[in-house]
Amino acid sequence: MKRSLFILSIVIIVLIINGCSNNSVKGIKADYVDIGLGQSLYEGYNKVEQESVQSLVNSYNQLQYIGQTNQQLNYDKAISIIFVYHDKISGTLMIDDKGIFHTDDSTKNYQIASNNNTYEQALKIYKDLKQKY
Repeated sequence: MKRSLFILSIVIIVLIINGCSNNSVKGIKADYVDIGLGQSLYEGYNKVEQESVQSLVNSYNQLQYIGQTNQQLNYDKAISIIFVYHDKISGTLMIDDKGIFHTDDSTKNYQIASNNNTYEQALKIYKDLKQKY
């Protein structure tokens, strides 16, 4: 009896820990994105290819982070992405070149996993969009 209670306690603790360690963001959808670097912001409506938008959405939805950090975003190199779905903002992401980021559903900063290329992908889309203006 004591052994069963002990095993049950261990299982409950493991489930609680695993449930609390969800290090990903909530999923979004987007028809287009607005994207900026530093203090510039460009509207992507009818200017960013749908394939690029979907690629950024997929990257955002698969965003995994190591954990919360006290490091501040480097706003001079931070890319801001505003995801728009059915003419409403479905999500925002601000990420810098060191992988520090925050989303619209949190005021805390997080460190992105090192194998993620969201910043590089967003920077390429930003540069392409900037040339269209």
